[in-house]
Amino acid sequence: MAWRVSLAGPAEADVYAAFERTREAAPLHAERWLTRLFDAIFSLGDNPLRCPVISEAEELGYPARHLLFGKGNGVYRIIFHVSDEDRHVRVLRVWRASRDAIGTADLEA
Repeated sequence: MAWRVSLAGPAEADVYAAFERTREAAPLHAERWLTRLFDAIFSLGDNPLRCPVISEAEELGYPARHLLFGKGNGVYRIIFHVSDEDRHVRVLRVWRASRDAIGTADLEA
């Protein structure tokens, strides 16, 4: 892994809230879903620049990117920032793709 990957507090809360929703809807698949989500998140350590800059980046003031995870109605945007200086990927939010665009207030915490 060439890049260090970490989750901001709001992103961690997003992950576990999504896990709880998944566990309610599909209890037999929830743990496997969570494992796959974390696999996707930590895959950013190999090549985070493969993911596109998000359309909200200009409003945010920096080139945040996203990795899409899931399928159908269960697609999530793993929104993150890449720091070239220390080769760090910071996952900011794990945002349901069907939600409104993300804003600066959604990233504060």
